[in-house]
Amino acid sequence: MILGMSNTYQQLITSLSIKELRWVLSKHEDSRVGTNSPFNINHKQHKKLQAWLQWILLVGTSIPVHFLANSVIGPSVYFQPPTNITFEALEELSSSDHSSYDSSLGYDLHGSEIPGDRACWIAFRTGKYSISQSPLHSHYGYMSELEYWTGNEVHVRYAEPCEPYRETTNIQDLRGKEINTDFSGDRPTLFSIGDCGFGRDVVCYNRGYNGSDDDDEYVNDGVGKEKCRLSVRMSAALILAGCLIVKAIYMLTIVLRGRKKIKTKCLTFGDVIAASVLDPSLQIKNECMVNAFDGHRHLVQHTCHPKHCRPGIEASATGDSIGHCQKCKRFNTINYAGDLPHPSIAIKYKKSLIANLAGNAVVQMGILMLTSCAMVGISLMLAVYVGAAAESFQYECTKSRGEEAMCKKGLSHYLKYQFGYFGGFETAAAVGGLTMNSMMSEFAAFAISNGAQLLYSVIYLLLIYNFTLISMEHDWGKLERVRSRLRCTLVEGEGFKQSYLLQLPKNVLYPMMVFSSLMHWLLGQSISTKETIWADYTDPLNPVEFSRYDVVYGAYAVWLSTILMLSQTGICWWAFTYSREGFMPQMYGSIRALCAATTELTRFPEAGIQWGDLGQGKKFRHAGFSSDEVQDIVPAELYCGLGSEEVDVRKDSGEAVGDLKRRTLAEKTERYE
Repeated sequence: MILGMSNTYQQLITSLSIKELRWVLSKHEDSRVGTNSPFNINHKQHKKLQAWLQWILLVGTSIPVHFLANSVIGPSVYFQPPTNITFEALEELSSSDHSSYDSSLGYDLHGSEIPGDRACWIAFRTGKYSISQSPLHSHYGYMSELEYWTGNEVHVRYAEPCEPYRETTNIQDLRGKEINTDFSGDRPTLFSIGDCGFGRDVVCYNRGYNGSDDDDEYVNDGVGKEKCRLSVRMSAALILAGCLIVKAIYMLTIVLRGRKKIKTKCLTFGDVIAASVLDPSLQIKNECMVNAFDGHRHLVQHTCHPKHCRPGIEASATGDSIGHCQKCKRFNTINYAGDLPHPSIAIKYKKSLIANLAGNAVVQMGILMLTSCAMVGISLMLAVYVGAAAESFQYECTKSRGEEAMCKKGLSHYLKYQFGYFGGFETAAAVGGLTMNSMMSEFAAFAISNGAQLLYSVIYLLLIYNFTLISMEHDWGKLERVRSRLRCTLVEGEGFKQSYLLQLPKNVLYPMMVFSSLMHWLLGQSISTKETIWADYTDPLNPVEFSRYDVVYGAYAVWLSTILMLSQTGICWWAFTYSREGFMPQMYGSIRALCAATTELTRFPEAGIQWGDLGQGKKFRHAGFSSDEVQDIVPAELYCGLGSEEVDVRKDSGEAVGDLKRRTLAEKTERYE
């Protein structure tokens, strides 16, 4: 909804006003109406910079909506340290206990202290498990160690000589103490007090649920159950709120400033037709059959200059109405709306949409093909991995070599764990993790979670752009066969349809909105980030909270989004091939084609207007809109339109065209005033 409203205001910015229509036709030959292409801003006569700044403001405040709206509020995996500490006194530790200690000690001597070591010693001395006094690391493996120590119970084994030191202090008094710096001897220890040392006399085991349905079944070195916490990311919320406030203030300002003012923005092709009827100077003479963005004759006024315009120099053989040379362009004044006769043969053959889009079509096809090929490649690669994993599972379980618990749960559960289903919080598989406790990881998480949706939004806008042109061309072509009223926003009355609530027809727009919503949801499920939080508030003087984002995906969501993306690519290709038959020239939003069809339109009756043959002129036949009855187009005849210098006789009434024009102009001027 927010982006839809922003799109409406973008169209207001990029659309041309009535006063700019004639200027843009004389300077740029043609321009489009009914689309929100930002390149239309370059066709404005005044306030181009202001329009660009307003457009950048709307787009700049829309990008955070794409990146942050889906990530402001979301669930997070939440771990807390185990609170159940059990003790077991032995005469001496076993060899397996010592081997576990030796392997961890080797890591310590070559790197940094393992968080679990200090936490184990704190659990033995205080009866509370805490890592608040452990060194803080930003390495990804450190978070894995934290997850490992989030079971439901910590079991402490210690030798009997350590009994006097068990649970005899608190976390605050233990801070910075009992750290051993002498590693000499057969079994050096990291922490010690008296004859009792960690690893040699004290070791810990984490006991958590093994995922079974039996809550009393524990296994060593397990991971406890996860908790879910609904997190509000305030940095994202504040940025998003700021963007929405700026956007709302801008929209409100535009609405308030536009109250009780005459509308001048041409948003539909009906607006251009109505404007050219009310202001005859906007009409293009002698071009009633020229298609949109075709070549047009232009009038060049050349000012002679001594550098090239000398006696004996022949006039230039190229160009139209060029006197002498055309090398010095600053001495030429070119008018692309010079009303020069431009006869065209009446034929029904029309070019496709892709031919009218020209370079824009190449860009759109490139984006669509690259995106589709990338998604197909990812889907095929994922399918190969899933097939290989399924084959390996069948082999291991058939040969009784796999883990019994894994084989009992079946292939579906195994593939769900490895590759996810539809993604999301519960059914997603992890790809990797981002740097812990990093602001850059926050931005990367937002980009990963919403980047695919942002790219799809760009593609969706291109699709909307094409369908808007097709819809306009379809409505335009119907005026050759059926008399109907124009959809207009500049004026109102019985001769117009006040139905500008939607840019596209309901039977086109609503399915596209449903398709877009489904595609956005699937892309959000295909690849996203999952936040894991490890919080330790055991030490009130030093609370600890770690955060890490894991990149996760869902195989089914990837495959379904690929299918929908291929479908959209096919729809776009079909849209490119759209063409309309009929004698009526192609419009596709062309302001020039619209202004050339209104030279004899005088009013807008309740029944509407129709395009057709308007009679034989002095040299050529004329076609265009009329409020009266029109005749059928004569195939293969030359149509040129009615120039202001001609005085012809209308075929239907015999009235002199010059008299008709004078009477029509008087009526228009009176109605306009």
